Amino acid sequence: MVKQGFYILTVAILFIAGFANGQDILNKKTSKDNIRHIIYLIGDAGHPENDAIEVFELLKEQVRSEGVKSTVVFLGDNIYPGGMPDKDEKGRAEAERILDYQLEELKKLDIKLYYIPGNHDWNKGKMNGISHVRNEEKYIEKYMDEVNVFIPTKGCPGPVKIKIGKNILMYAIDTQWWMHPFEKPPIESADCIVSNKEEFIGELRDELINHKNKNIIVVGHHPIYSDGNHGGYFQFNDHLFPLRVINKDLYIPIPIVGSIYPIYRSTYGHITDIIHPEYQNLIHGLEEAFKGIDGLIYAAGHEHTLQYYKKENQHFIVSGSGSETTYSSGKNGAEFSDSHKGLFKVIYKKDGSIDMQVWETDEVETGKLVFEKRIKEK
Repeated sequence: MVKQGFYILTVAILFIAGFANGQDILNKKTSKDNIRHIIYLIGDAGHPENDAIEVFELLKEQVRSEGVKSTVVFLGDNIYPGGMPDKDEKGRAEAERILDYQLEELKKLDIKLYYIPGNHDWNKGKMNGISHVRNEEKYIEKYMDEVNVFIPTKGCPGPVKIKIGKNILMYAIDTQWWMHPFEKPPIESADCIVSNKEEFIGELRDELINHKNKNIIVVGHHPIYSDGNHGGYFQFNDHLFPLRVINKDLYIPIPIVGSIYPIYRSTYGHITDIIHPEYQNLIHGLEEAFKGIDGLIYAAGHEHTLQYYKKENQHFIVSGSGSETTYSSGKNGAEFSDSHKGLFKVIYKKDGSIDMQVWETDEVETGKLVFEKRIKEK
């Protein structure tokens, strides 16, 4: 009798456990069924394969495991150090090798793919930057069978509107166009919709106002907020070992004098730094364009970290650790900040809600979920 009772109890426990496990699977399936679209955001992935492979493996596993409609956006600095040189120039073969690795991996995935340019794609703002960014566009789109994946085109600033899904709009902008001090569109060989900075901000503002009832995401390269080096934040080692700017392995201590470089970056700034007057002009322009657009997401790269800020009812993402990482201070009001390779996911649900996730590379191929937030309720 005791044995029979034990047997019945065991069967009951196994049944309940199996039912619970089935419910978990059902819940996961139901959750996946509720996903309308996922946007993956990766920035600054332009270092050679050995540096970028972790994030590309993470991306591939994420896309395959989710099995839903997906868009992947690369947020600039797609080729280090200076974009795509002309065919007869030094560095062309290496630039092609970097892109070949990326595109070969991406072509295997069932995704919509977009590349936007950053300052390195414009050859770090040098005189021939326009030719480098156009070379990159031609190379990528030829590889992708002439599909228009490099946006905005021809070195124009945009905005370029992309319908991602029901009530989901993405606007791509080229923020380096604003920063570039040499020849850039409008020129005869480009068909841009704007001719100067004022028109660019005005056009972006008009688009956002006209579609403010949609779920809007704007993608560019330069962030508005940062708690890293471009935001003026440096760690003690940056003051003590300043030569690591030239070579990250040069641990030669130069006390006191070594502080000149980080103090300069924090106080006056290079044009790539947020404090620089031209960068500030860009920020003020974008803030004017974004004003009053509830729920807007602005995603950028540039800083080699993962950061998230909520300002009023808008969301600001920094996803720039596609192939290397730099210091992140955790200051400046960031809700999340980490110096680790990874990516952001923006998950649009059929019930109208929107979730945001940060996934970092890990020993497990699918990576590690380190931050999650619902940014819009249904």
